[in-house]
Amino acid sequence: MGYNTDTRKLTLTATLAAVYVVFRAIPIDQLIGINGTITAAGMIAPVIGILLEPAYGIVAVFTGTMVASLFPWNPIKFAGLDFLPGALNVTLVSLAVRGRRTEATLMFLVTIALFIINPYTSIFVGSGLLSPPIPYLWMHLAAMIVLVSPLTKNLATSITSHHYSSLIRPVAVLAFTGTMLEHLTGGILFATVVGKGALKFWSVIFVVYPIERTILVIGATLIGAALLSLLRPTVVEKSLGTVKLAATSPIKYVSEPDD
Repeated sequence: MGYNTDTRKLTLTATLAAVYVVFRAIPIDQLIGINGTITAAGMIAPVIGILLEPAYGIVAVFTGTMVASLFPWNPIKFAGLDFLPGALNVTLVSLAVRGRRTEATLMFLVTIALFIINPYTSIFVGSGLLSPPIPYLWMHLAAMIVLVSPLTKNLATSITSHHYSSLIRPVAVLAFTGTMLEHLTGGILFATVVGKGALKFWSVIFVVYPIERTILVIGATLIGAALLSLLRPTVVEKSLGTVKLAATSPIKYVSEPDD
């Protein structure tokens, strides 16, 4: 039983890594302040996080990122750490959908703290836009509120639903929280690699990033809900079946021995 389960996870990881390569090869917008593009990889990240446990998800994203970097328009930009934003996105989604909201929240808080203490990031940018100071992290803080809200409870039950319409809300919630953590991590890498020169770009990024993240969330929701609806009978149930069982009958689940 264990051998078959491990084989299924490894096969699924390899498959999703290949899918991640395809999405990471699709440019969405130009990066600001550094050569490179924002890709559509974030649109498939929620599906990877839902279907894979955190460790397997990280492997899929790392592999996909390295392979996709072979495309001439998508080179490595952050000293080999380009996989980190996507990896944290997938990890947060995987933790949240498996009911490990405390770990997901702590990860988000630590990342926010790392962004704030970085000397080359900006916390308030509104004064540079002829307006009262506005927190650069306003959208990230909104995602944090969503993460700790009732919206992220019992996500596995909703995701294993038979109806496409029932998948929209949970996938949108996961896509939003995941993509904002990904953006935050990318900002830390940008500040670290570019250094002092990054300070002059934050006000421009502040104006653009909500549009980019909204596009990614919409794309991730539509694509993710469609894929999960198609895969549910064979893949999603096996990936989240035990999580759903634990949510509906925790005493029975805990008392049953492992295979």
